[in-house]
Amino acid sequence: MIGHAARLFLGCVFLLAGVLKVINPDELAREMTGYGIIGARVSAVAAPLLIAIEITLGVALLVASRMRVTAAVASILLLVFLGAKIYSFARGNTDPCGCFGTYLQTSPGWGIAIDTGFLASGLLTLWGLGRRGDIGGRLRSMAVATVAFLSLGLAVASPHLPIDRFVTRLAVGRSLLDLGLQGKVPGEGRRLVALLDLTDPGAAAIAARLDAIAGEPRAARVVAITPSSEEDKAAFQWQANPGFAVEHVDFALLNPPGQRPLYRRLPRYFLVAGDRVVAIYDDAPPAASDLISSEAS
Repeated sequence: MIGHAARLFLGCVFLLAGVLKVINPDELAREMTGYGIIGARVSAVAAPLLIAIEITLGVALLVASRMRVTAAVASILLLVFLGAKIYSFARGNTDPCGCFGTYLQTSPGWGIAIDTGFLASGLLTLWGLGRRGDIGGRLRSMAVATVAFLSLGLAVASPHLPIDRFVTRLAVGRSLLDLGLQGKVPGEGRRLVALLDLTDPGAAAIAARLDAIAGEPRAARVVAITPSSEEDKAAFQWQANPGFAVEHVDFALLNPPGQRPLYRRLPRYFLVAGDRVVAIYDDAPPAASDLISSEAS
């Protein structure tokens, strides 16, 4: 009974963690890079794989498919998580732990404590079910394999799905105060705000398109906001020489712990009139002519 209770609890934990992370795989990749163990390119590939593994393990535990094998893999994965967090914390990283994605974050210390409890649940599962034969069955195995395939596809496709208006705080009608950007968007009147990652290889090309808008006197004023570091900002300004203001904003302000983030991936653009968002543009900025027509109307 203890083993089955621990199995069900651990299955719910893995399933919830995977489902919450699949909403924003790019943020998971950023957090993995922040641990200082693997680079950004490896993290970008590893994040969707990890999400699929967590969802698959959660389903396998809940349906009791290959219990001992599944519980052993889950325990090993939790041990890896725990070791990575201890290593990162020892290096002075105090970023929130994204165990359950951007929507349920904890401090590094609590993250270590929570993972320790989850690992104990995995060991209880192995201990409680250690003498039982694995419950297999072709149907259950096929179901778990199907979940693995679908969850990996969803994790890869998620950043490109049109769900941002449902899972982010940025919405038409919201004020700069609501978004945590009061005082961060200089100027008055109509402003096109560009949320940019200045380390993006395409940042210079984006700057050229924004320069075209900024150079049109009748168009809205252009302001870029970035969570990139001051060093990255300086390098970007040296390389791209933008004709618009670039404001650095702390990452935690754009993605506050326990709240919906302002974006899932960058770049993202929105038009402000006064202090209210009046239009949102994903993936690409609007043409200068579109902004002129909007202002004229």
